[in-house]
Amino acid sequence: MYRPIMHPTNDKDPRLVSVADKLSTLTRQIDHADWHDKPVTNSQRDKLATLRQSVRDGKLWTPKF
Repeated sequence: MYRPIMHPTNDKDPRLVSVADKLSTLTRQIDHADWHDKPVTNSQRDKLATLRQSVRDGKLWTPKF
């Protein structure tokens, strides 16, 4: 029996987040904090490095959990 999928593409699936969007958002936040001499935690920088590596590895989507 054919069962239609709930979300035809990954960009419409509410359970997934674009890695590139998360990367650009975090990059912007860190750049903004650096520009205004506000502290940036090591966990934020580690997350940025992880996201960059994911993009290099070709990972496009990540689950929201």
